[in-house]
Amino acid sequence: MSPSLLLFLIFVALIAFIAKIATSNFKNDTYTDINTDEWNCPSCGFLVQVGDHCIYCNTKRIEE
Repeated sequence: MSPSLLLFLIFVALIAFIAKIATSNFKNDTYTDINTDEWNCPSCGFLVQVGDHCIYCNTKRIEE
């Protein structure tokens, strides 16, 4: 087997291994349950960018 073919096969195996690891990490996405809609807090007027509670006055978001 020629050295260039062996190097090519190692390279392809490495790329396949990296792709397998990269796709397996999508199952463990930590931020899938966080609400990312912006909303204005009715109590203090702060623009909350992430979450369901205002970080200043701890008011829960009112669903519209």
